[in-house]
Amino acid sequence: MKINRLINQPFVHSDVANSFSDRAFIQAMLDFELTVLEARERNQLIPKNTFQQSKQALSLELFDIDAIAKQTYLGGNAAIPFVAQAKSLLPADTKPFFHQTLTSQDVIDTAMMMMLKPSIKHINQDLIEVLNACKLLIQTHRTTPMAGRTLLQQALPITFGTKVSQWAASLMAVIPDLAQLEQSGFYLQWGGPVGVSNEENEYHDLPQQVAESLSLSTPLLPWHTNRQPIHAITSTLDACAGAIENIVEDIALMSQSELGEVAEPSIEGMGGSSSMPHKRNPVLCALIKTSALRMHGHMNVISNTTAQPFERALGQWHASWVPLTEGMALIAGAVSYLKTLLQGLQVYPERMAANLDLNSDAYLIKGLENYFKTDKDKIYPLINQASQQAHSQHQGFVITFLALLSEHARYLNNDHELKTVLSPLTYCGAAPRQCEVVLEAIQDVIQKAIPLNNETN
Repeated sequence: MKINRLINQPFVHSDVANSFSDRAFIQAMLDFELTVLEARERNQLIPKNTFQQSKQALSLELFDIDAIAKQTYLGGNAAIPFVAQAKSLLPADTKPFFHQTLTSQDVIDTAMMMMLKPSIKHINQDLIEVLNACKLLIQTHRTTPMAGRTLLQQALPITFGTKVSQWAASLMAVIPDLAQLEQSGFYLQWGGPVGVSNEENEYHDLPQQVAESLSLSTPLLPWHTNRQPIHAITSTLDACAGAIENIVEDIALMSQSELGEVAEPSIEGMGGSSSMPHKRNPVLCALIKTSALRMHGHMNVISNTTAQPFERALGQWHASWVPLTEGMALIAGAVSYLKTLLQGLQVYPERMAANLDLNSDAYLIKGLENYFKTDKDKIYPLINQASQQAHSQHQGFVITFLALLSEHARYLNNDHELKTVLSPLTYCGAAPRQCEVVLEAIQDVIQKAIPLNNETN
């Protein structure tokens, strides 16, 4: 996979992107072709020693990848010049059996599945680390009050723990689908020129044997123009993009200078400005957001290539390759960045409390009226005065109200009850319970992921 290091590489996971390189693609196509030869020879459908002779003649280093690249446009895909070059390297007596019962789409699609599958494992492992980071934040901040915001304006209090719980819940909604993909969502493609397969291959269950050898799933039928496997992979990646995008939107807004409730991890050299040395830009959020936006675009392309006519598509098949591979590299990169972001997220409860207090009269007035109900007529003017003064002077309502109330000492007889009334946690509803529910769910997801990781290691 060609990566422009200055424009594209910052947003993709470099290891994953490298796994889609030209060399990796040629190797995957070669591995598939050789596995087919091995299975057909084992079932006595081709002469003995064909597989071994072919394997010895076709090492990756012997392929002229530049020549294959230059010739790809002639047939519209890399499999055609790859097969031609492979046959030119083979002994004359083995040449007729190479690529037998296959078509170029079989080679491209299967090689694509072989390259993509390990990347999903990478994403799933990083997402478990992300959930662990969420777990720690929830445990630490389940009772840290902050402003809940609707339409970008302060509404009622929540806790930072419940906000992180929502982030985690969104991630946990897509993790099972990603895990299912890793287990059984990458399919062998082997149907021959028009998808009806080969009678001898089917009689000997060769598709099942080859799929097992390549650690791929066996489809019900060849899926040349049934692109549901591709759509399932891409839509799951896009759902993941939406979940992580939601997290970084919150973090970027909360880290604005005017709010200052959180900040990205302090990483040397990251977040600076070329012209404003004082700035601390949320660069991790920007990288993740960009990857998510590009994934949405890739999803749009795949959606428009899902319906494909007849037994081989004209353009729709070809258009899916870049969105599929680049989308995988983008999401792998975004999840890796998210892990770094949440593991080192800096949280400032005092700023959360101060910002919440700026508009606390919006939810405190009713509680104060009930608390001072026997003196409502005398207290309400103080509440109204404190509210107006707090807004005009841009200071906290609670501090202002208590200052005014201090002039009337008899109203401060029961400090404990008054503190309860003034505490934003009193108005947070089921926030603590939500944190506990999500913590239990995270632990369950992590426990289920442990045996899956052991199986795939």
